[in-house]
Amino acid sequence: MSGPVFAHPLFVIARSEATKQSSAVKRGPRLLRDARNDERGGRPLGSIRTLLVALTALLLAPIAPAAAQDDLARYTAEVEDLRSVREIKRLQALWGHYALAGDWKGMASLGTDFIEMAVAGDDPAGKAAVEQWLRQNMGGGVDGMPAGRLNVRFWISPVVTLSEEGDRAIGRWHHVAMTGEAGVSAQWNATTDVIEYRKTPAGWRIAYVRPYADYAGPYDTGWRTTPTLERAPYHYTPDQAGVVLTGRVAAAPRPRAELDREATLLLLESQAQNVFNAYGYYLDRGMYDDVADLFAADAVIEVAGQGTWHGPEGVRKFLGRFGATGLDTGELNDRPLLMPLASISADGASALIRAVEIGMTGQHGGQGFWSAGIQSVLLRRGEDGKWRIGLLHYSPLMRADYAKGWSDPLPAALPIGESLWPDGPTQLADVSYPGHAMTLGPFGTDLVMAARGTGQAAPIPNALALAEAFDGAENVSNAYGYYIDQFAWRNTGALFAKDGWKELSYIGTFIGKDRVMNSMIQRYGEGGPNPNSQAIHQKTQPYVTVLGDGTRAFVRTRLFQFNSTPANPGSWIGGIYENQIVKEDGLWRIHGMDLDYVWLGDYAKGWTGIDPEASKRFAPTAEAIAAFAPDAPLRGETFAPFPRIAPMGFHFANPVSGREPALRLTWSDGRRENGAVK
Repeated sequence: MSGPVFAHPLFVIARSEATKQSSAVKRGPRLLRDARNDERGGRPLGSIRTLLVALTALLLAPIAPAAAQDDLARYTAEVEDLRSVREIKRLQALWGHYALAGDWKGMASLGTDFIEMAVAGDDPAGKAAVEQWLRQNMGGGVDGMPAGRLNVRFWISPVVTLSEEGDRAIGRWHHVAMTGEAGVSAQWNATTDVIEYRKTPAGWRIAYVRPYADYAGPYDTGWRTTPTLERAPYHYTPDQAGVVLTGRVAAAPRPRAELDREATLLLLESQAQNVFNAYGYYLDRGMYDDVADLFAADAVIEVAGQGTWHGPEGVRKFLGRFGATGLDTGELNDRPLLMPLASISADGASALIRAVEIGMTGQHGGQGFWSAGIQSVLLRRGEDGKWRIGLLHYSPLMRADYAKGWSDPLPAALPIGESLWPDGPTQLADVSYPGHAMTLGPFGTDLVMAARGTGQAAPIPNALALAEAFDGAENVSNAYGYYIDQFAWRNTGALFAKDGWKELSYIGTFIGKDRVMNSMIQRYGEGGPNPNSQAIHQKTQPYVTVLGDGTRAFVRTRLFQFNSTPANPGSWIGGIYENQIVKEDGLWRIHGMDLDYVWLGDYAKGWTGIDPEASKRFAPTAEAIAAFAPDAPLRGETFAPFPRIAPMGFHFANPVSGREPALRLTWSDGRRENGAVK
């Protein structure tokens, strides 16, 4: 099935001759109005003075061979394009963090002067109108987030594509909201947001927001597919999802040394995020030795409202609050890290990351808990080139019994046992719901912060290609999730490399682009999605390992899946993807896809009430498997094992200590015997 392409006549994302010929969908005259001048958020046209300065610099510059100048102009555009993609992701995260604290003016300030929203019953245009809409619809008419109110929101799973001139972009995001008022109500709400961005003299800004309703509902009865379900059209083709850089040539080449430094910073920022995401994955599984390895020897951990822990012993005491090392049978400790807001210092010596942590924890057959908090880390890069966590600030926001929900909240912070008392007090303000107003300290608006010292990061060879792989891996992995949301199997198959492989859940492994596509069509047909249900395959928390020259990469992501119908409470799935990504014919493609489900639960009982045999209801018969004729068996678990704790594979060793995981996943061509890699 082929999905529609979401575009505009002035926003043609040309990647190849085929994509240049694709038709665009007109949404209205807005872009035609404001594309003509930079004051209305369109492409900067520049001034006479700027033009004269540029011409003077060009005349005075030493004459270089044309081929060298062309190469430098192309390299300039590539570095600027990759930085644009990072700045767009950061801009969207900042929008979300402002929403947590009810800073509607701050959210509106991230828009162009003529920002527009297309929402049911209203189409606010301009910063003032958008601010007012946000205040009324996200904040109940109130500025800020007062005590007793909860507004946990996150935008995740980006697919970002730049226009061919690099001055505009469209991003597709999943937006999930957990909102409520203590003693009164708790709600779910989710949309798929298609968002336009413009590069203005002030930097990247949001120009247009179009949310498509997915599901909503009160906590006590669970979410339902919304009566106004309208599946978001795609703004990209499979080919476009596989391209990060535009292929354009910059009008004004920049010095190569300057570009090398900027590309290096982009790579270092990605590597810092890897360490932060590894922290989350290790914490999930109770891998405390690996967590401790990520911290600097003089690290400080601070928890708002509780205290401060210092050094290696303090790190171990802090971890003790989550229980003993490892996971006991039936223990769930999933803590996804969502919506990272990242910056790196200009000297490459430090990085700041802030993210929303959502906790899904508890004991099978016992009590389950929701939690939410803000994780903020300062990472420092040592002389060995490795990032380590020097400071971790955790601000608990909410904790609730699964059976009751957050309208009846518990104290937000985890209890501290006697042997785990902090080493000292904390200066962090308590912002936990319901007793405190929610505020967030300033985090800055720039991707690159001021340098901590006077030095510069030494350029890393081939840094641009290595850094691009992070975004290419995330783009195609998330595009896969959005396509399978709508049963677009032909588009899904087109994301794979010629010799790519994919595990088809419960069936086996299929090798080769056509085999991958046909296996999905054979299983699900081409009638499109069921109009009475919606599955949202949210993929987040990417850990990317780039191999060789940057044309191959592993990416680990977390499956955070929500399913809904109009008539019954929803269900959800937790799991881990380990994908292999390659650059083929200039496009990022999926070379391998390994999915291990961890748990499947219905809304009514949650993860603590899972029937251990429930996932086996999807088991096909031997005859059905034979009819599919898979090329190889599945690797690892066939069914979600929880409450049993099954081995969990990792494609990477500890990024600081090099400690190997118990189960190391290596590059595979998909051919296996008895589930093992040949």
